Amino acid sequence: MISEKIVVIDDDPRIVKSIRLAFPEYEFMDFSNGEDALDYLRKPNNINVVLLDFMMPKMDGISVLSRIKKHMNNIGVILMTGYGSKDIILDALRNHADDFIEKPIQMPELKDKLRFLIKERLYAQNIRNDKHDRMGRIKRFIERNCSNVNLDYIANELCLSPRYVSRFFNRHNDVSYRGFRLQMKMNRAKKLLAETCLDVCEIAIELGYQNPESFMRIFKRMTKMTPTQYRKKNGSKRVRKSCQSG
Repeated sequence: MISEKIVVIDDDPRIVKSIRLAFPEYEFMDFSNGEDALDYLRKPNNINVVLLDFMMPKMDGISVLSRIKKHMNNIGVILMTGYGSKDIILDALRNHADDFIEKPIQMPELKDKLRFLIKERLYAQNIRNDKHDRMGRIKRFIERNCSNVNLDYIANELCLSPRYVSRFFNRHNDVSYRGFRLQMKMNRAKKLLAETCLDVCEIAIELGYQNPESFMRIFKRMTKMTPTQYRKKNGSKRVRKSCQSG
């Protein structure tokens, strides 16, 4: 779901890393124990979904689940467990878990569960009817996924037509959807030029350009500099030295 922020509560950093890598379209906040996560969730936030491990130190997943559902029942919870006994599942359901998934996690299965639960929560809160919020979510999503996002994907996430999304974006911004996406690509290019030693061809590929010449032409048109000139002017001394020595 576009720009959705998800809380992951798991004391295994490998699981957290795997989830982050599998779903770059989401934003994540992760906690290694339930107490810290609950402290965060009690504060004002825009969290709709929590991924919650069953086995954790200090406070087990069922205890965390019961507190979330008692005090923050607008948040959906997916319980993750490597101990998939009937007793645990029944206990989770009694405490109003919205779903559960067994470890080792099958990421396509988790993706389907996340998408369903998030859309359900957003619909319940009428977030889709808030133009300002919807636009912000679209922009944040494009910013994080500028190299591969497309209008069809965004429209599908919002349950709207691509034409409507394009008109909606153009109507509420000074720049068109295509123009905004291009700005985000060039911002990403500037960051890569200033902070890494990737060559121009590698950066072009990273940004989704099949032809490096197209990238260089667009970059020069928008910045009045070639990528190499930009790196020389804006790259840190360490980056410039590293690029030259490489």
